[in-house]
Amino acid sequence: MKPSAGSRSFVTFKNRTASPHYRWYIFAMCCCTYVISGFWRVSTAVIAGDLVRDLLLSPEVLGLLGGVFFYSFGLAQLPMGPLLDRFGPRLVISLLSCFAAASAVVFSLAGSGALAVLARAGIGLGMAAVLMGSFKILTTWFSPREFATLSGILIAIGNLGGIGATTPLAWLSDRLGWRGACGVMAAVTLLLAAGVYLIARDRPPQQAGVPPLTPPSLADILAGLRTVFSSGAFWCLAPLGFASYGALIAVQGLWGAPFLVHTYGMSKGSASGVLLAIPVGVVVGAPFWGRWSDKLGRRKPLVLTGLTVMLLLFSSLVLHLPLPRWGLMLQCWLIGFFSAALYILYTQVKESFPIAIAGTALTALNFFVILGAAMFQQMTGFIIGYWNPSAAGVIPLIAYQWGFGVSAALLATALALYIACLDTNP
Repeated sequence: MKPSAGSRSFVTFKNRTASPHYRWYIFAMCCCTYVISGFWRVSTAVIAGDLVRDLLLSPEVLGLLGGVFFYSFGLAQLPMGPLLDRFGPRLVISLLSCFAAASAVVFSLAGSGALAVLARAGIGLGMAAVLMGSFKILTTWFSPREFATLSGILIAIGNLGGIGATTPLAWLSDRLGWRGACGVMAAVTLLLAAGVYLIARDRPPQQAGVPPLTPPSLADILAGLRTVFSSGAFWCLAPLGFASYGALIAVQGLWGAPFLVHTYGMSKGSASGVLLAIPVGVVVGAPFWGRWSDKLGRRKPLVLTGLTVMLLLFSSLVLHLPLPRWGLMLQCWLIGFFSAALYILYTQVKESFPIAIAGTALTALNFFVILGAAMFQQMTGFIIGYWNPSAAGVIPLIAYQWGFGVSAALLATALALYIACLDTNP
């Protein structure tokens, strides 16, 4: 009896997934999906002026609108590790990405600040599994000595989404309006969700004689969480992830464009062009720092070097240096490049705990990284809100100096705590 066409296609697909090259198709799909996650997390910066005008937002509410994505994204990290372990990254990423696409449609139709905030929270929840799910796929399809390099490449490609949320988004919103632009990106998000489900697989095909993996029990999950959160090593890493990414996103994700418009007199398009340099710097920096770390087999010295230089560059924003446009672009590019050293922290936290709870440790660190992005944006909005704008709606320089200055002080404190941690290696 001949096999049916359906069974033949299944066998063909199973053979294809067994190919050593198939993992690169899965890696490419993870990268593409992380691009859209990177887009949504910073997409409010360029259209901030349009949102303020159409939805009548105050600086405090605008800060909440930028931060709420990260609040929902971050809170989802704590159960995300167990969800990924039990149901697999393929199903979790694809289903949550569909939810993000639906929330993006609601955001594009929002008629009030409250509905826009709720929709942004939904997008954040929908994107919450993309990076950690991709990391979990890396641990099953690739060797430990490739993790820092490949995670750096993944993050670099994902930051193309941050690039897309600057000048390209400004161009698209000028032609379709911010609502139309967000609607288009909602459709792209849905297509990528389908792509993950069709292409990605949680692990290579089962080898003969190898017992199948069993999902962790509730007792295992709780024990893993206790191990991570009671570890002194974790509490040396988490504050630095919190402060470094929070400071970066406070500028790139929301307050950088108004800062350039109000204090340097730029147009929205020119400001977005300057901010474009930050994700470009991250795109170059993430694989550079990851590859260098794998080559050296060291983590801590590179993290300290990169983020100390980032702190100095970030602090220069407070000084409001009289730089030309190209000088501001170089300043932003360097901030992005050196900030990318923070992604080595994911490798360091994975190597600080047994492999059985590596997923729990990664999502716990990511919780604080994303929480930093949420709180720094909103904190900066509250600080800036203490100063009244001019009749033309211009916020004074001193407001931005205080907002960015507090972020720099918190980053310096986190770096001081990180010095006490031990280095790790593959």
